[in-house]
Amino acid sequence: MASASRFVGVLAAVALIEMMLGGFLPEAAETVDLFVLLVVLNSVRGDSLQGLAGGLAAGLAQDLVTSSVFGLYSVACCVVGYGAARAAQRILTSRRAVTLAVLAAGVLVHQLIVIGLLAILEIAQFNPGAGAVLLRAALTTAAGLVVLWVTGRMRGWMERRTRRRTLEFGRGRR
Repeated sequence: MASASRFVGVLAAVALIEMMLGGFLPEAAETVDLFVLLVVLNSVRGDSLQGLAGGLAAGLAQDLVTSSVFGLYSVACCVVGYGAARAAQRILTSRRAVTLAVLAAGVLVHQLIVIGLLAILEIAQFNPGAGAVLLRAALTTAAGLVVLWVTGRMRGWMERRTRRRTLEFGRGRR
């Protein structure tokens, strides 16, 4: 339950950041895919249902924020979330390099699905080219590296704080 509420809170923050980036820096909003970053980092814990549900929620939020065809990003994020969770069940994702490789693969798969669905449905003439797709994967992976570093630092700080408080509390009881 706490994990789901935390995911919803982070999803709301990502949607807000994406809307602000779209208003102030549209190039940055088109280059870094924060929703896929959230889906992959949520899915690398290895729970397939959590990856699928997180992908659906993030995809629906991305559909709303980007004003695209409803369901387009939802399908892509569901596939990425489920695929990242299944990959995390098979490989050790506690290493930062492996997590970043799964993230880069997730961004590439997401882009291929979106471009493929747009081409199949003949909705828009959207063909960004290989360079733009690789740039998006590289920049989203770099953003993922920053997020992993910050969350690792925060986790370490919280553990040290908890350990210090436990020791201080234990001494006072004697």
